[in-house]
Amino acid sequence: MQVKQINPIGFIILINPFYPLERTDRLIRTLNRMFGFPPIVCHHDFGKNPYFLENLPSNVKLVNPHVDTKWGGFGCVEATIQALRLLYAQNDSPEWFVFLSGSDYPIKSADQILSDFQTGGYDGYIEHKLVSEGDMVYPPDPENLQGWKGETWLKQCHKRYCSLRLDIPGINRYLKFSKRTFWLEHPNFTRGRIPFTSKFKCYAGEVWFAANDRCAHRILNFYDNDRSIANHYRKTLVPEESYLHSVLANAKDLKLSQNYLRYIDWTQGGSNPKILSRDDLPRLVKSKSHFARKFDEAVDNVILNELDHINI
Repeated sequence: MQVKQINPIGFIILINPFYPLERTDRLIRTLNRMFGFPPIVCHHDFGKNPYFLENLPSNVKLVNPHVDTKWGGFGCVEATIQALRLLYAQNDSPEWFVFLSGSDYPIKSADQILSDFQTGGYDGYIEHKLVSEGDMVYPPDPENLQGWKGETWLKQCHKRYCSLRLDIPGINRYLKFSKRTFWLEHPNFTRGRIPFTSKFKCYAGEVWFAANDRCAHRILNFYDNDRSIANHYRKTLVPEESYLHSVLANAKDLKLSQNYLRYIDWTQGGSNPKILSRDDLPRLVKSKSHFARKFDEAVDNVILNELDHINI
């Protein structure tokens, strides 16, 4: 009988199949150097890119079979859940896990990261803004980013997750089949047709987060035993910014921090964050975040070398 080993930390890396694999390779090598070859699970969509890193270290596992991760679909959520399931099925499953993309990179030392988790007093570090509890729609929060068409981010979240989406087929001016999408938001249409109530509220937040094994098992158990919530999110847009957040934030026995410990610069506007460069290094050093994104070695690879010197 094998004795179960407890690792202090493990990692899930959700890989964008269209990004250079060198980014993921460097991230894995850095995590192995910093944390002594921790358990790492990667999800790579081989349907979009049949190539992946060869000769992976033994501590790195791949989700197999992979999940189709088209933009805006539930696949990104399922890929995360399957990666989490694989991470916690191993004999060396971790006490804490960090959810990363291939464009993330550590900006604090391993000792600092582990110390923060062990002394922080939280089960999870995940942004979880309240969007709605049944018929009640919360007013826009001016501190959130502006979303599509000038709407606040929370208002956009309500449209995504708390409305009924209707896709009406038709023919466009080029005489080709198309569809128009309508959102029914009024409670008269949504009452009884969406799963959110005062007992199970809708939350949303940034995709990336960190949490402990209690949160991991709560996510897996909820997904396995309540498919109705997952089925609702399958009909929504960008569910990866709400499903896991709602699962964890509705668990009264979990203590969650709104600080998701990720440095992201949205000051340039638009739907993508700024690519970080060496000019951002002073702000990264002062930040209390553990990881930052996005990095792109084709834009600036000096900053990653600088961070390596800081985090050794």
